[in-house]
Amino acid sequence: MDTELRYRECRDLLAATTVGRCALSTPQGPVIVPVNHTVVDDALILRTSPYSQLGTYGWSARIAYEVDSYDEATRSGWSVIAVGTCERVEDLAEARFLRTFHDPDPWATGARTLYLRLRWDELTGRRIGVTRTDVRSVG
Repeated sequence: MDTELRYRECRDLLAATTVGRCALSTPQGPVIVPVNHTVVDDALILRTSPYSQLGTYGWSARIAYEVDSYDEATRSGWSVIAVGTCERVEDLAEARFLRTFHDPDPWATGARTLYLRLRWDELTGRRIGVTRTDVRSVG
């Protein structure tokens, strides 16, 4: 079974998670980095170091962000991908608001003082899995 998710399902799954992977281009080539996030309206808020790969090359660039979940026992899961242009949150009042009410709370150590916003223009997702009958018959 492979089902395309509706926009609202994709957004709800993004909002229900806190960790994903950001794919971006750097002068050395493409990279994928794990990042914490929050969802505010129709955008992802990311917090990183200004000197990280994401902080250096991600803002003002088109990036992709993926969240997913899977269960090996049932061979099922889902994946959501948001694609859009990333921008710095430069307004101090807005950054203060995000820090107070929507802070991504990075797991990584060190100063994570740069807030980025990914306003997606593409939000897609898929749910995959097999029926219980199929699970028993595999192997």
